Amino acid sequence: GMDGMRCDSEGNLYIARYGKGSIAILSPKGELIREIILKGKNVTNIAFGGPHGKTCYVTVADRGCLETFQVEVAGRAWKMWQE
Repeated sequence: GMDGMRCDSEGNLYIARYGKGSIAILSPKGELIREIILKGKNVTNIAFGGPHGKTCYVTVADRGCLETFQVEVAGRAWKMWQE
């Protein structure tokens, strides 16, 4: 199912897919842009961070860890905190 969500600064929505082990990235129009496959299956939440807000940190319940990946666009909340 769907779990935690965050937006990037261009309005794309990143959705943690619990049980599927992925992050779905949807455009503001609801179109699937990309799906990031992770090592764990039970992904629960996502946050943007890192020096430029372009590192995604994902909590993975079944592995008891964080997984990360890089994106091209900074997170919306991260960018707002920098202004």
